[in-house]
Amino acid sequence: MEPVGTRPTQAASRIGSRPGETARRAVTQRRPRVATYPDAMATTPLSSAFPLARFIALTTDPAADPAATASAEPTASAEATATAEATPTAEPTTFPADETTEAVVEATLDLLTVAWHAALGALVGLVIALTTLIVLGHLGRRRSLYAEVVRFARMPLYVFAGVLGGYLGVQIAIADVSMSVPQKYAVHAILIGVILSGTWVLVRLVKAAESSIVIGVAAGDDVGRANRVTTQTQIMRRVIEAVIIVCGLVGAIMTFPSARIAMGSLLASAGLISVVAGLAAQSTLSNVFAGVQLASTDAIRVDDTVVVNGEQGFIEEITLTYVVVRSWDDRRIIYPSSYFTQNPFANWSRRGTEHTGTLTIDLDWRVPVQSVREQVEHIVEDDETWDKRSVAVDVTDTSGGTVTLRVALSGANPADVFTLSCHVREQLVGWLQREHPEALPRTRVLLEPTGAAAPQQ
Repeated sequence: MEPVGTRPTQAASRIGSRPGETARRAVTQRRPRVATYPDAMATTPLSSAFPLARFIALTTDPAADPAATASAEPTASAEATATAEATPTAEPTTFPADETTEAVVEATLDLLTVAWHAALGALVGLVIALTTLIVLGHLGRRRSLYAEVVRFARMPLYVFAGVLGGYLGVQIAIADVSMSVPQKYAVHAILIGVILSGTWVLVRLVKAAESSIVIGVAAGDDVGRANRVTTQTQIMRRVIEAVIIVCGLVGAIMTFPSARIAMGSLLASAGLISVVAGLAAQSTLSNVFAGVQLASTDAIRVDDTVVVNGEQGFIEEITLTYVVVRSWDDRRIIYPSSYFTQNPFANWSRRGTEHTGTLTIDLDWRVPVQSVREQVEHIVEDDETWDKRSVAVDVTDTSGGTVTLRVALSGANPADVFTLSCHVREQLVGWLQREHPEALPRTRVLLEPTGAAAPQQ
């Protein structure tokens, strides 16, 4: 028989050899004593005392549960004994919130959905643009401004409406989600397209306004006023277009964050930069100011007849930096705008288009001046280019063995006077050949006899 004192020891060894018995014994040994109610209220967390508070604590922070913390210790002990039972971890498993959100956003933001919204917005914009142009076309039957808007701004308006509608559609599609880097670049590119197309529309609208004004003044009878208004509107249009284009480019560039920072630095040093830019662009700026001065002072106008450096021609175009003069043989002579503010020139149509021209003809001493005068009057009466203001025939010189006649003729403009002068000269030469050939220029030579026949002195 076994000794009585050894039986409990063996039983204890048998009990301790059972799986999990060691862990349970460790838990029993570490189990805290039961506290009284005041002590429990002082030492027990609020979440353990009240079930609702415990539920809220578990919802916000699962690690705050005392039961979970207490159960983690026997689990760790059981894991130390290498048992086959499944053991929970001491801390709750967590996932990176940012990565989860990123995955959900990328899965939600479907490229086809964005493209569909963009196409739908562009279609709506094109429909609105088409409707606007149809309405303006009907209104243009009564006012030329609307007709010119349809003429000049049709294509820019289509482009602007389509791009703007697509941009708004994309903004609606991505209103509640975040975008990836390529998608941000695409939206940024569409925004730049909206700014540039809007700039294009404004430039064409200014051109339409200028064309409407020119058409209105050209319908009147005052040619001088029409030329003056045409010149001034050309200059103003170019100034406004330059301002619009610069603002559009600056607006497109300012959509980049780095460009905004650079612009702030640029404005901080604007004083020095303006001085350097003024010195570098002195010639260009002088021509620009000269162009504005020519338009404001009405020194020259489009279609004015001028004589510059001995060249007669017509002002064809006036820009901010140069002036185009068209000669009688259709050559285009380009002068900088500053030339007309620093050098003298002749403007034959400064106050009016009426002009008086002259032609001279050398005839013999036997010419019948009165008959020539009557014939000239008869010639100009049958010519449509004569404005019936004045015609005169005067003897201006009698030296060199000939008589010089000057014929003064008037016309509605220098071009008509030039044509009339050529016609009168041609008709007068033919009449002298038929009626008074003795009046044509002659060279008289006095021959003196020589030798024996020579007179004795």
